[in-house]
Amino acid sequence: MIYITYAMPEEAPRGELPDNVQAIQTGIGKVLAVSKLSKAMLNEPAEMVISVGFCGGINGTPQEAMVMANETRQWDLYLHESIPLGHDYAMHCPLRLPEITLDSVPNPIRGRIITGDRFVDSSVHVNKEAVAVDMETAALALLCGELNIPMVSIREVSDIADGPQGMNHMEFIDYINEKGPAYSDAVRELIDRGPAGIPPPQRM
Repeated sequence: MIYITYAMPEEAPRGELPDNVQAIQTGIGKVLAVSKLSKAMLNEPAEMVISVGFCGGINGTPQEAMVMANETRQWDLYLHESIPLGHDYAMHCPLRLPEITLDSVPNPIRGRIITGDRFVDSSVHVNKEAVAVDMETAALALLCGELNIPMVSIREVSDIADGPQGMNHMEFIDYINEKGPAYSDAVRELIDRGPAGIPPPQRM
């Protein structure tokens, strides 16, 4: 089974899905994302996970940009560096995601997505090397890495987390309800392509 995960109804990709694909609305946050996907995989093992949804642009990533993460980290994990995490993970559980090319996303912004369970604004220092922030990707990457499942993350920037923006969040949601998420074609392309040649997330 190919699983497509997204947090909110507005984030669901448009279009019919074939029988070998299941879309899961997980709810917002790391815990719900991992628990809902894990529950589904108990019934049907995953061949690939496609994580989609909205994200906040940071460090210059503009509203409406398409982001394809090639690295994930948890930004809201607070431990002293001397405290071991277990399972040989470094602090903030950094993972590398495959950097694949899609015809439907010709010029994505690639880079680090940082994941946490708090909303970010200009008053919160997060990570000067990240291109976007969200609430699910790093946790899903950790699960897929542990279970050796290919995973791709595609996000659309809904708002600017660390500065001024064009549309406010509700204006963006209205805009999305009318046109659909920009990654819908990318999801169909990934389904047609399948998991062949797409490695699972790797520890860094």
